[in-house]
Order: sequence, then C-alpha cells, then structure tokens
Amino acid sequence: MILFKLAWRNIWRNVTRTMIQIMVIAGSLFFVIWMQNISCGSYEKMIADSVRSGSGHLAFQHSDYLSERRPELVIPADKALKLAQNHDEIKHILPRLQIPGLIRSSRENCSAMILGVDFNREKEVNVILADKRKVEGRLPTELETTKAYVGEKLALRLQVKLGQKIVFMFQNLEGVITSKLYRIAGIFRSGVGKIDSGMVFVDRRSLGKAFGDPDAVHEVALILKDRTTLESIKKTLEMESDKSMPESSKLLAWETTMKQLADAIKIDQANLQFMIFLLYVLVTIGTINLLLMSVLERTREFGLLRAIGFEKSRIRNLIGFEAILVGTIGSFFGLLVGTLASAYSWHYGLDFSAMFGAQEVAGMLFEPTIKSIWNWKWMFGLTTSMIFMVYLASIYPAGKAMRVNPSEAMRSYQ
Repeated sequence: MILFKLAWRNIWRNVTRTMIQIMVIAGSLFFVIWMQNISCGSYEKMIADSVRSGSGHLAFQHSDYLSERRPELVIPADKALKLAQNHDEIKHILPRLQIPGLIRSSRENCSAMILGVDFNREKEVNVILADKRKVEGRLPTELETTKAYVGEKLALRLQVKLGQKIVFMFQNLEGVITSKLYRIAGIFRSGVGKIDSGMVFVDRRSLGKAFGDPDAVHEVALILKDRTTLESIKKTLEMESDKSMPESSKLLAWETTMKQLADAIKIDQANLQFMIFLLYVLVTIGTINLLLMSVLERTREFGLLRAIGFEKSRIRNLIGFEAILVGTIGSFFGLLVGTLASAYSWHYGLDFSAMFGAQEVAGMLFEPTIKSIWNWKWMFGLTTSMIFMVYLASIYPAGKAMRVNPSEAMRSYQ
C-alpha cells in the first residue's frame, strides 16, 4: 500500500505529462478496439454477401469441378436437395448450373457464362438479383423458361434491349454443340465488371434439358442460419451423403470454394495485427521516454530513498506501479470510448455505399455497409496487452533508478 500511495502521488507530480500519456494510451487502445470490431464486422459482411451470390457456406460439387471447371462434371440436384432439406440449420438451398459458351445477337456475339438457377429460390438470397441491381425490365419467373436476365455491359456489347432475342451456343453432356434461344426479360448492374459483362441468368431446368439432363447441376450452394454451425453440419452432411450422393460428389466449405476471398480476409487480418503491433510499440517507446524523464528528474529522491533503507527491488516496484497506474487509467478510458464507438457502429453501421458504391472483393460482390461486431475476447485481450506493454516500458527507467548511487545523489542533494 505504501508503494501504491507513493506511485499515485508521483504520477500526478507532473499533471500535464501524465495526462498526455494517458490520452496517448486511451486513444491508441480506442482506435485498435474499434478497428478490430469494425474489421471483424466487415469480414462477416464480406462472407455473408459473398456466400449468397457465390458457392454458399457449404456446397455440393463434383470432386474435380473446382480444379478443372469442365461442364460435364455435374451432380444430381434432386438428391442434394432432399439431403439438405432435412436440416433446420440450413436456411437456403441453391442449385446452380453454370455453362460457358457463346452468346449471339443479331448484331454481335461474345463469350459468356450462363447460370441456370431456380429464380424463386435465388431472388430473396442472391445479392446480384436484388431489385436495386435492376436497370430495367424484371426478373423472370419460374414459368418463363425462355427468358433471360442479362448483365448491363453484356447487353450493351450485344446491342440488345428488352424483349429481343439472344442465342446461347454451348457443348452439351454428349459433347455436341447445341443452342438455345432466349428473350431478354431484364438487365442488371451488379457493379462487378466480370459479372456485368459476362453473366446471364436463366431457368435451371430448361437449360439443363438443353444440356442433356434437367436434373444436372454443377453445385448446390447451402446458406446456413448461423455460420458457427458450419463444422458440425458439414460433418453430419458428409456422413449422410456417403449413403445418398454419388461417390464423385464432395461437400466443400466456403474457404475452399471461395479461396480468394478467404485469402483476402487472412491478408487483411495480418495487416491489421501488424498495425496493432506497431502502434503498441510506439506507445511503449513513448512511455519509456516519459518514465525516463520522470526518473532523471527524481535522481536525488531515489538516492535519498536508498540512503534511508529502500532496497533496489522496492524502487523497481515503485516505477512499475507508476507505469501500471498510468496504463490502467489510460486503458480504462480507451476501452470505454472503444466500447461506445463500437456500440454506435454496431447499432447504426457505417454506410460507405454512397461514397464507393458496391465493392468487389476477390471477384465477389460486397455491399460496403458495415456494422461492427462484439469481439469481447479481443477487446479485453488488447486492453490487458496495453497495460502489460506499458509495464514493460518501465523496466529500462526502473533500471536507471536502481543504479543511482546514494552517496553521489545525497551530495548533489546537499
């Protein structure tokens, strides 16, 4: 208690210096806590948006389709649908047929990817098919098997408008070149160049029939109600699929099917952690500087303490207490402000869509409206680490204080 009282009095000897250090610690901790929660929220938003237009949290695919992308590597949709429908943890089931080919109009032709989807399943899930992405026209219904929903840049390149014809030429399951005629029901603009210039949505079964098998799909994307259940539901589905699905099929997680997105998140996380480390190092250096100034100003005091019987270890502990007090006060206010800022961004979110529009991350559509999430483990971990780093910063100044010669200090004092 004596050391604590001495440390408390000592840190307030120079109020300005102490307040500057407290504000530096608090500001740094506030920034890293808020950025960590915002970043985690942005990762969740990226994943949530990407799985809806991409391959889902989980996806049934042919075991070789991800690496080879050959059109003939298909799986039966009905078996996968029946298997997935038995699990309440799965919110949406999206069978998709993806066939590359040549699209022709009366004026132009170009290569494109045509996606056979179930529009009644996709329209409430797929961010590309959202109403705000529509430029003109409308989304085809399930009964309109010869209608297409075309990207804006592709429509401009083909020089086609609503109601006009396009012909899609592709190779079917038997290796024969076939074609299918569609009329444009709607035009969309996703904001992702590759999608807008090379993607067409049509009815899955109609396309599958022309492809050679109306039940054939390249993937069945599964959207989970809660992403934290991914591993458990994956294990369950893998056990059940061994009995009902073909041996060639495989259940893959989003980290595998959308590896570019997973890698982009990992890189961003690494960058954030490096920034946090660098900021902590700077705070530590600043704390060393301020504590060292305090120690040098109190050389005679430390000599007197040594002369009246203070051991070196008690002087070291005194400097350590001072650092811990400053670090704790600064960290408390940093945690408080970081929590308040995170609460605001958690409740209201940060909408960058007006500034940047839709963003592309690893080829996937991402809405830049971000809400922070509560990562309590990281928040308290960062707070504890800050106090520890400030304490570490006291080691060198404490060493200087411990090396004070009592006789020289007393002579100077007299």
